[in-house]
Amino acid sequence: MARCAALLLTASLLLTLTACRDDENTTALQDGDTFTIAVSQEPDTLNPVTADGGLAEEFFLLVYDSLWRLDENGEPVACLVEDYSLSSDKLTWTIRLRQDVTFSDGSQLTSSDVQFTYELMKRASDLYAPYLDGITDIRCPDDYTVVISTSYVKGDMMYNTIPILPKAYWSSYSDSPSSYDNAEMIGSGPFVYTAVEDGWLFQTRADYFGETAQVDAIYFTQYETDTAAARALSAGEVDACYGLSDVQLLTLDSVPGVELIQATQARAEVWALALNTAEDGFFADQAMRTMVEYCIDRANIFSLLSGVAGEAGYVWASPGTDYALSLSNARGYSLDAARSALWGVAYDLDEDGYVEYYNTKDEIVLTLYSNAQDIWASTTGAVLVDALESLGIQVEWTRTDDDVTSICKAGGSWDMCLCSWQGSENPVVAGYRFYSESGDMTGWNSSEYDSIYVNLRTAIDQDTVRSLAEQLQQIVYDECPCIILGYSSDVQAVRSDLWTGYEDILAASGGIFGTGTAAAYMAITPIEAEE
Repeated sequence: MARCAALLLTASLLLTLTACRDDENTTALQDGDTFTIAVSQEPDTLNPVTADGGLAEEFFLLVYDSLWRLDENGEPVACLVEDYSLSSDKLTWTIRLRQDVTFSDGSQLTSSDVQFTYELMKRASDLYAPYLDGITDIRCPDDYTVVISTSYVKGDMMYNTIPILPKAYWSSYSDSPSSYDNAEMIGSGPFVYTAVEDGWLFQTRADYFGETAQVDAIYFTQYETDTAAARALSAGEVDACYGLSDVQLLTLDSVPGVELIQATQARAEVWALALNTAEDGFFADQAMRTMVEYCIDRANIFSLLSGVAGEAGYVWASPGTDYALSLSNARGYSLDAARSALWGVAYDLDEDGYVEYYNTKDEIVLTLYSNAQDIWASTTGAVLVDALESLGIQVEWTRTDDDVTSICKAGGSWDMCLCSWQGSENPVVAGYRFYSESGDMTGWNSSEYDSIYVNLRTAIDQDTVRSLAEQLQQIVYDECPCIILGYSSDVQAVRSDLWTGYEDILAASGGIFGTGTAAAYMAITPIEAEE
């Protein structure tokens, strides 16, 4: 059932790869069923401790296992865990590990690897540390038992999908984990990583303890642009594309044998306008914050965006999660409503066309910061500035190449900041941003929000989790310290005339890749093999 090499690579690319790779890697690409994915980006790093990019996280899902993993529905299921028990006060988890798990170098995975990974991530990882909040102690009574103590009932423990690292390779870098390039990526997952020219090869492990993948290898190959990647898919040179732009929604729409997917997923990037609520600023005033939201014409913003796929929204949970709040009272764009909100706190006292803040009698001049490289931020900024200036509010807009969060910090001297962050399938992690202990840049805090959030992170029943998460979203929306603009969409495509098996994952998550699970990679099957 070997697939023809012409379906994987063009003749010229194959010649180049053959010249650059050793015989073993070349054979892996030519022999067996290899699912080839075109991407137009690189992973920011292969180091899970310092990673912050979506492609890197996809790689980690293939190479590493976690105690629990997410299935195609985003629900946690046991992975490295054989069984577990909770103490009567639900503050101590005793976890028994599977004893048949080995890393790809043949060494055994034990409780010391779990302990080492958790302690390292809690101390050094911005991405994974939030999943470990509340964990106070980790002990290993024997090689296959992990005892985790928590300071509160940790209802999201099983949503902790931290990749377990082999202590033997990482321990010498524990004091400076960012210095480790992790070039070999030794893990216990269903695939083994091999570095190849112009791409990243993941071969199926025959000795994997769990169910093995339906393909022999997953091969990510890099193209300079998403347009080039889409052309390769149309020509049958690759089997799928991940991370396309909305331009391909048109160019690939009528290509025979290609299924085009626009997915807004749980981990979708959230686009927002943060407002500085410091006591000495304009946005300590609720009316001023409400006024700004009425000035945001989301429909116009998304109609103007070019090359960026996204969906307008109002709450901090993307529609790709099962806990997103569906608002019935959303504030739509209305300059009349904005003027009404402004009335009572600001007036054009000297009739010069610019309004003054009533408390200070000073003209309102707002500062706005955005990253110059973010197309969505540039478009949003232009629309917002026009609306505010039509109300007589002046705006000083700074576009920077730096990370805006390094400029706009809690307590700083800024007013508005166009920023973004990655969403999460775990509402405890997603909702932490507005918890008073998070140090959120807006400086906003709410005792009501804090109280509900504490209940959320201890809730285990999923209906209760969803209800509490929705309440938190409503509070942030009502008080609008941070105005959610929308969510990025991931445009994907697959050769549905050649591959199957991914349909259930697509139906469950709205996408194939970037879903927070390796389920699609494990299930995808060549059509001729199925026949």
